[in-house]
Amino acid sequence: MKFLVVQKVKREVPMEKWAKFLPLQFKYFDELEKQKILEVTYHLIGQQGSMLVVNVDSDEMLSRVIGEDPMFFHMDREIYPLTSRENHEKRIRKILGQ
Repeated sequence: MKFLVVQKVKREVPMEKWAKFLPLQFKYFDELEKQKILEVTYHLIGQQGSMLVVNVDSDEMLSRVIGEDPMFFHMDREIYPLTSRENHEKRIRKILGQ
């Protein structure tokens, strides 16, 4: 199961905390990439945040990945389940009776 995670640092986070936890988050992302859990990460230009594509087997695993992020308490997140275009097209064709 793939999920898009858009996360942004909360505005009220002091620079000192942000500077302390961000390197830990980078290290955490490196480990998730080695485990093939984190497929891609992008920095959001002009914002203090990132976009991740996470590939996990369950919502429980997604919860663990998010909850163990060193910046967990200092970020706002939006999480979206993803499907391939092909799977989406199959579903739409089935709905339309084609």
